[in-house]
Amino acid sequence: MAVAIGSPREEGEEEKVIALFSQVVERLSKKSREEFARRFSKELKDTITPVAIAKAKKGKIHLSDKTIIDVALFNATARRWILNKAKEEALQTLELVSLLEKKEQVFEQLAKEEELEEEEE
Repeated sequence: MAVAIGSPREEGEEEKVIALFSQVVERLSKKSREEFARRFSKELKDTITPVAIAKAKKGKIHLSDKTIIDVALFNATARRWILNKAKEEALQTLELVSLLEKKEQVFEQLAKEEELEEEEE
C-alpha cells in the first residue's frame, strides 16, 4: 500500500490499512486464492517458487495470506482485484443468508402448524 512521498498521513496509518487489508485477505475462499494465483502468477515469481505457483494455480496448495499481501503491497491491480473478489464473495454470502432466513420462516410456520394440530388432537 504505497503512500505518495510527501503526502500527509497519520502516524501508523499504513499499518492500520495493511491490518484491515489482511483481514479481507484472510476471508478469501480457496477458489479465489486459486484464481489469484492464475491471474497474478508473474507477480508471484518474486515471492514463491515456480513449482508452488503451478500447484497454487491447480488448487493443490493454497496461497497464504502473507503471499497474497506481499503481491498486493506493490500491485494496485492486485489490490483492486482482491477487494472486488471480497465484495463478490460477501454479497454471495449475504444472498445465502437471506435465502436461509426465508427458509427458516417456513420451518417455523410448519412447526407452529404441527403444534396446533397436536393441540387439536
